[in-house]
Amino acid sequence: MFFKIIASLLLLLHPSEILIDKIAAVVNTDIITVSDIDKSLFFFSPFESGRTNEDDLYLNELNNLINYKIIFLEYRDQFVLTEEDFENVQRSIIEEYGSLDEMGKILDKFDMDMKDFRLFLEEKVLYEKVIEDKFKLGVIIDFSEIEQFYNNTYLPSRKDLGIEPKSMIEMTPVIESYLRNKKVRKELSQWINGIKSSYYIKNILFREKDRNEDQTAGKK
Repeated sequence: MFFKIIASLLLLLHPSEILIDKIAAVVNTDIITVSDIDKSLFFFSPFESGRTNEDDLYLNELNNLINYKIIFLEYRDQFVLTEEDFENVQRSIIEEYGSLDEMGKILDKFDMDMKDFRLFLEEKVLYEKVIEDKFKLGVIIDFSEIEQFYNNTYLPSRKDLGIEPKSMIEMTPVIESYLRNKKVRKELSQWINGIKSSYYIKNILFREKDRNEDQTAGKK
């Protein structure tokens, strides 16, 4: 799977070799880079390894990052982030990798330290706080849903990545949050799309890809 390929490459590459970057999207005057997408795949979307299509994988994660940035720009003056807010998001990531040391190895591959990691988390942390406030509180996840997801999705994803799986008890809070996000996705999408209309958004990465494919097709 593509996600496993990324993991293997990162383990082989020296940090200085992955600093070559390109712009993936622009939101107002802010940019999102390809390396931001790679980081997000590792830190924010650990259950997406089942996606076999590279374009789907990257496009989905780029859309997530655009949403995080838009909500951050829209609500940063209305919500105050606390240390607990950061810890809640950071804890789930550390739990996913098994330990702070294991996560530190991934940070090293991206040439990041904990300060860099915290800055990268900021938009995601605010996004989660806003969504929790507006959508998630009324969503109930049955334990049978958590159990099914653990067996059918989490365990296979750990096998693909070659990572020792954690117990279902340890993973329950992480999976519950993930499933809650999925349940509110449709309503959330409509709400975010309404906010997006006030922002300038340009998806450069996939426009370039489509243009290159059109040029290649024209040469045939």
